[in-house]
Amino acid sequence: MNKISSKHFMLFILGVSIISLKTYSSIFVSSGGRDTWISSLLAGGVFICFLFYVIKVCRVSNTFNINEVFFNSFPKIVSFILLGIFILALFINAIEAAAVEANVLHTTLFIDTPVWYALIFFITPSLFIFNKKIRTILIFVLVSVFIFIINGVLLFVLSQGYKDINNLLPVFAHGIDSSFFITSILILGGFSTFMIAIPFLKFIDKHENLSKHTFYSGAIAIAFIVISFVGVITAFGPLRAANIFYPEFILSQRIELAGFLEFGELFFITQTVVGFFIKYVISSYSILLILDNYLKNKTIFIGIYTFIVFVLSYYLGSNNFFLYDALKYIQIINLIAFFIIPFIVYSLYYIKIRNKNLNSNKKDIN
Repeated sequence: MNKISSKHFMLFILGVSIISLKTYSSIFVSSGGRDTWISSLLAGGVFICFLFYVIKVCRVSNTFNINEVFFNSFPKIVSFILLGIFILALFINAIEAAAVEANVLHTTLFIDTPVWYALIFFITPSLFIFNKKIRTILIFVLVSVFIFIINGVLLFVLSQGYKDINNLLPVFAHGIDSSFFITSILILGGFSTFMIAIPFLKFIDKHENLSKHTFYSGAIAIAFIVISFVGVITAFGPLRAANIFYPEFILSQRIELAGFLEFGELFFITQTVVGFFIKYVISSYSILLILDNYLKNKTIFIGIYTFIVFVLSYYLGSNNFFLYDALKYIQIINLIAFFIIPFIVYSLYYIKIRNKNLNSNKKDIN
């Protein structure tokens, strides 16, 4: 059966909205300092409201196909442009997922492994998944997100002894300034990547509990990110945490059990590889879903798409400093393509549907 449930959709949201903010958290800490976790609470509040709003519009209008929403909100040419920006953002996030995963492997445990070599083992397995039906994607997401969450929880539990809560104090030492809101905006850009999973909405068979389950997924995502920011700040302090490429990796290296077991890096590497592979697959498959009616040869498109992703990911992930500069701009792109544009599109679509229903009711009364 080519359907998913609203509970399954929770996992799609978690699979795309957590991993980036969690992995390169130093980008946000460098801007927000020790108050970054508070910025994440503010951004998380906006994120969960927007998530709930998008689902509400879909339910009220009974329209779960993102193509229909875009093309019924604006004139055709404008809709093509806006949907093109959305697809481009999906493509950029696929590149980001591949580049960061390869860079993590090259920077941390496997220093002698070239970025291109890591990319081959990351991108090649996805070719098998892209040609499968939604049922295969669902099984992949179920297993992968479960592994991702378990790794995240274990890493959190095992690293508690290496944290100092005093590193969070004092709160708002310099007041609420522009950096606090800039950090909130950047984090909101990261959270807004939940829109990557929206093309899968049309496969949900029952919508009665969709709002409730998406709310749960949003709350879990916020909890993961807030705990992650608190963890790296309490472990290293705001200054040190802001100057480490992958803070959770360094934190995982501190883990020691029974005086001789040291394997914390395994949790971080597993979490990172699995998490970014989920994001890459869902981002790429969402592009295929949106363009499904326009692709004459899906196999050729996947081949060209994969090659372009490989080349761009290689250049992006080969230099840590260039990568981290680019990642800041990617959050802004996400904010525009996954938050601002969808908010306008879904709001206009909601207004049109509401006016249409009102006019229909007036005609029925007359």
